[in-house]
Amino acid sequence: MIRSLGQAENAMQLEQVRIDALANTLANVNSVGFKQMLMRTIQPAAPVGTDGKIRVPAEGELRTPMLCHAMDTRPGPVQSTGRDTDVAIMGRGYFVVQTSDGEAYTRAGSFAVDEERRLVAPGGGPILGDDGPIKLGEGNFAVAADGTVTVDGQARGRLRIVDFPDASALEHRGANLMSAAHGIEPHDVPIAEIALAQGHIEGSNVSAVETLVAMIQAQRAFEVQSKVLTTEDQLLDKSVNTLSRVGRG
Repeated sequence: MIRSLGQAENAMQLEQVRIDALANTLANVNSVGFKQMLMRTIQPAAPVGTDGKIRVPAEGELRTPMLCHAMDTRPGPVQSTGRDTDVAIMGRGYFVVQTSDGEAYTRAGSFAVDEERRLVAPGGGPILGDDGPIKLGEGNFAVAADGTVTVDGQARGRLRIVDFPDASALEHRGANLMSAAHGIEPHDVPIAEIALAQGHIEGSNVSAVETLVAMIQAQRAFEVQSKVLTTEDQLLDKSVNTLSRVGRG
């Protein structure tokens, strides 16, 4: 019975994490370039003893399921905005943003121009080119399909577009930026494979309907486990009281 209580509690905690993650996803349904997280529950591996052999779990030992997250790298819908500072990646890859904590990555191409005439991400970090931040100077600028940035026809650099061996391992870090997990290094996308569209932005790849359905399912699962926890607690209380009376008799 005690074990059932622990299992129900762990299941509730897992579903609460799922609900919180889905709520964050739903809140970003209209965020430019946002990538949702895919979640699945995995069972822990069988316990292994000090001799390296699989052992039988001890009585009452809990093997708590874990929630595995993976970035959904599918592209979002692309729409025209007509703004020169909006740039969408039409193929694979990520823009590189300079931050105080090092490089970050994004698909959110709703850029701006700061006081230093640099192309910057929505959060203010400079967008990096092959040779550092892109400085536009004065004049009309354009971004070619291969990422080359020109001002009044003069080249000012080329946007750096990178990709990863497994982009699903990227992690959200706020402000629509992503960071690479430890040990995962970016590599530059070959120029021939870069496809950018100025005056366009990529939308979120979140499906509001699918996310809402998943939230309802998670909420129901949470409620079921809550009822299990309550029932088991009542049975435990009844058992303790019954045994107490039997002992006094």
